[in-house]
Formats: sequence, C-alpha cells, structure tokens
Amino acid sequence: MKICAVFCVFVALALGSPVPPNTQQCECSAAARSLLSSLSHIMQKEGKMKHRDLFAGFNCTDLEAQMIPHTLTASVCQPRASDDVTSCSSHRSSSFSETECLTNIRADLRYYHVMLNSYKPSETDLSPVKTATKALMDCLDENCEAADGEFPQWLVWSGSSFDDRLSLCKALKGFHIRAITVNRALGYIGSGEHRK
Repeated sequence: MKICAVFCVFVALALGSPVPPNTQQCECSAAARSLLSSLSHIMQKEGKMKHRDLFAGFNCTDLEAQMIPHTLTASVCQPRASDDVTSCSSHRSSSFSETECLTNIRADLRYYHVMLNSYKPSETDLSPVKTATKALMDCLDENCEAADGEFPQWLVWSGSSFDDRLSLCKALKGFHIRAITVNRALGYIGSGEHRK
C-alpha cells in the first residue's frame, strides 16, 4: 500500500496535477486543494464572474503569468531526486528542506493575501480565493513550524482600472501556477518521502 501511495504522488507530480486526496497525509492538503479549485474556477471562467467580468477588454489567456520575484518556492519545494534519476530540473544539490519549503510557501501566501485584499474593485468576486488563501495560511500556522523573517511586498496596482485588471489577470495566473506547486509540495511533505 505504501508503495502505491508513493507511486501516486510521483505520478501526480509528473503529470502536473495535485496529488490525489487519498495519498495525502499533510493536514493542510484539503486547504491547498480548495485554494487551487477556487483559482481554477476563476481562470476557467476567464474572469466572467457573478458581479462583473474581471478581464473585460482583453484576453487573459494571451497574457503571461506574473510570478513573485522574491520567493524560491518552485526550486526549494522540489522533491529530492533519487540518485539514479536525473532531470533538467534537478539542479539543486542540497537535500529537501521542509522548513525552507514551508517558509517560501508562507511568503507566497502572505504576498497574495495582501495583494488580493488590496484589490478593491471586485471584492465579492475574489472572495472565494481570498477565503481559501486565508484558510491555507491559518492551517499552515496551526499545523506546521512557524516561518521567521520579513517578506517583502510587491505592489501591482497602478490606479488605472484597465491596467489593474491586466495586473490582476497576470497575478491570478501566477497564483494559479504557484497553487499547483503548493499542492505538489504539501503532498510530498505529507507522503513523508523526504524524511527517509
């Protein structure tokens, strides 16, 4: 059974999907899946929400994702590669650090939490993502070691409605990508493979 669970985790990582719920033991996996689901909902609807079209006047799918420049979540949360397997992404020579990974995840969540709460034009349409972000932050604070340090803020709002909606689209696309990484990382941490 243990081999099957580990195999499912690695298959999910390779396919770019969240780890299946029955293989996750991390207590925050449900909160991470909820966040990914909320972000996926907005991206699948292309911003056409109940109260307004968040991306009116442009095609969000044509824009690049805007990632946070001051965190290293994608690299520090990468599962440790086995000795006989190499890939182009296994450039890290150090072993996996759960603390470093969780610190970077928290930095991402804090940034997006502040960013989403500062976007005033469409508070209602973003509330599921804001709620899910806060729930994951709370879960990590309750169930994992606390992260120390200052996390710089990266401001994206210019004041122009059109420019702000462009920035929102890019930021949500980046957050969606990061939520996939967070789901993978928490699945890996929950599997316990890094402790072997």
